[in-house]
Amino acid sequence: MFILAVFALLEATIIPAPTEAMLIALILANPRRAGLLAAVATGASVTGGLIGYGLGSAFFATLVEPLLDSYGLLSRLDFVQRVYLENYMLALLTSGYTPVPYMLYTAMAGAAALPLPGFIAGSLIGRALKYLPIALLARLFGPAVRQILGRYGWIPVAAVFGAGTLLYFLMR
Repeated sequence: MFILAVFALLEATIIPAPTEAMLIALILANPRRAGLLAAVATGASVTGGLIGYGLGSAFFATLVEPLLDSYGLLSRLDFVQRVYLENYMLALLTSGYTPVPYMLYTAMAGAAALPLPGFIAGSLIGRALKYLPIALLARLFGPAVRQILGRYGWIPVAAVFGAGTLLYFLMR
């Protein structure tokens, strides 16, 4: 669990790699901990997001831009800037479902001086919307979840999220 937290934290700051694979593997090893593992990934990712926000705020030109360039992500910088200008909360809520790494969102949020409470709230909800459906799928379908996500991408995750949202509103 500690390694998952460290990996999720680093993913939000300096390593644009998917935490999902580690999350799925840990859930497959212990399905009863799916919710806890999703919460750990979410919390650590948001914590890493705060570090990325700070790095973007204080060191964007000197540290963050060269790092993004080394990963070939500078071309996506304009996209994130445009999305933040249009609706930064929507950008954070959907950041888990775009091909743009979260570390780019966090650094740009700091560089753009987005309101910190909104950044935290959007990141927390957006990261939970990413990790909780994956945890649910891994718990429900076991090892087949890797094949499902590999074949259909994020469609099953979006379907689980949509069904959960619908059930929530129907049960109110």
